Amino acid sequence: MSSFSPTEYRPAEGLLIRIVDDGKVLTLDYQEATAVHQRSLWWGTAVGYRAVQVAAIALSKKQLWSRDNLTVVSGHPGPGVIDSLNYVTHCADTGRLTVMQNANCVSRCNSEMKFEWWVSDGQQCAHVMLREDFVPREFYQLIDRGIYNEKLEGDDKLFELYKVNLSARIWVAPLDENFSVEYLPPMAKGELPTNHVWSAVAV
Repeated sequence: MSSFSPTEYRPAEGLLIRIVDDGKVLTLDYQEATAVHQRSLWWGTAVGYRAVQVAAIALSKKQLWSRDNLTVVSGHPGPGVIDSLNYVTHCADTGRLTVMQNANCVSRCNSEMKFEWWVSDGQQCAHVMLREDFVPREFYQLIDRGIYNEKLEGDDKLFELYKVNLSARIWVAPLDENFSVEYLPPMAKGELPTNHVWSAVAV
């Protein structure tokens, strides 16, 4: 299998992600990722895509990362997030994506969802986490009121404003200001992270 230098083929820059697929380097653009989800899901698409940029850099230290053998675990169930992950990795299409959940977060966004991801290439796993204070508490409260039928007047408009603001902010600062990454042993298809509060439950 051909290997490609991450110096020559930068794994992530600007709106782009590069990844090897079938022996060829693909250059993916965030604008294509947003084509599926227009305005209403831009926040999920943005944070998912930025998280994958972090994983791309983390897993490309010696050679550009590849779709071969990738597995992904997402602590966030949002459709924009999941589609961003799949756009880059194809893990949902290949059955190598696991979405974690707990009793109060069943395949839908709420205040207990986790902005963290585990991306494994068979050699190592990059555990990517959004900065804990990036998403304001008020945003989670808006989500919960919506899914539990407790909406207040003006919540929908406020929710959209929050998503626009978060989407813009996630692109302004460098990745290492908003995300952290740690290296873990590789995870197999369907495997869940150990020592995690949700490690016993998966979709």
